[in-house]
Amino acid sequence: MFGLGMPELLVIFLIALIVFGAGKLPQIGSSLGTAIREFKKSIESPPKEVPTATPDEIVCKQCHRPLQKDWLTCPHCGLKIEANPGA
Repeated sequence: MFGLGMPELLVIFLIALIVFGAGKLPQIGSSLGTAIREFKKSIESPPKEVPTATPDEIVCKQCHRPLQKDWLTCPHCGLKIEANPGA
């Protein structure tokens, strides 16, 4: 484990105990464990799908998200929309 033995881990724990105090150390450990668990869950979960447009909808050339015909810029990426993209 990163070349750390028991004496090194004990020194790190004692320094953390001195810096954070005995009352705060369990809270820090709990929040660190929760953060690691959430990070692993986000890596393992499938990515969210980007909504696709139907053939009669306008699609942004940069972010490929559907747009409304009266929009002048894409609200997602800020790209300026051409006046007549289909023509």
